Amino acid sequence: MKKLIATAMILTISMTSAFSATAFAQEVTQTTQRTIEVNGKGIVTAKPDIASIYFTVETKETTAEKAQTKNAEVTEQVTKALKELGIREDAIITQYYSIDVDQNYNEEKQKWEENGYHAYNRFMVKTNDVNNTGKYIDAAIKAGVTNVGSVSFAISDPNQYYKQALQSAVKNASSSAASLAESLGVNLGSCISVQEMASYNSYEREEGVEVAATMAQDTGNMKARAAGANIKYQDIEISASVVMKYAY
Repeated sequence: MKKLIATAMILTISMTSAFSATAFAQEVTQTTQRTIEVNGKGIVTAKPDIASIYFTVETKETTAEKAQTKNAEVTEQVTKALKELGIREDAIITQYYSIDVDQNYNEEKQKWEENGYHAYNRFMVKTNDVNNTGKYIDAAIKAGVTNVGSVSFAISDPNQYYKQALQSAVKNASSSAASLAESLGVNLGSCISVQEMASYNSYEREEGVEVAATMAQDTGNMKARAAGANIKYQDIEISASVVMKYAY
């Protein structure tokens, strides 16, 4: 009986040693696996096909009601002028509206006193006619707009360009891996992993307006200074990045 127990113990120890040796071999294989990890970036440029223009109509009157009424009249004039140039009703979007009391501090009476009311109406106008953005600005200013905030240009469908950039990123990463393998004097194996990096593209560029209308008492001079807005835009950059790992 004792001899059988001893034989069993030897067999158990041998099996344990065999499993340990196999696990160690696997660990060594995983640890010593040779890889090359590279980053790839692809960039595609495209012309914008949407322009967003930001206008403000500001009016000041003695009462809130008068300021509101005057603002509505001017805004209607501006809207009408833009529609005559082909801007759709749903392409004119209100972003901010307020009526604020204007106050001055009376030093003699040591208190704040009302000095009329301001009405503000800020709205955005969208158009696909990106090459003629200036004519919409000119028309809006002539109709009574008191401020042109900025103009932004964007791409309506950036996905098609992003796919191109992603393909370019993969090619660039593959090329880098091949160059590294050649420099090391080794044969490049297959790609064992690829990771698409998060994209933070906005697909939008904001351009300054060379001629901005500002509120002035002399409306005639304001219109003269605002005539002929010159708007220029640049292509929009779409980029993609990947991380790829190759065996060698």
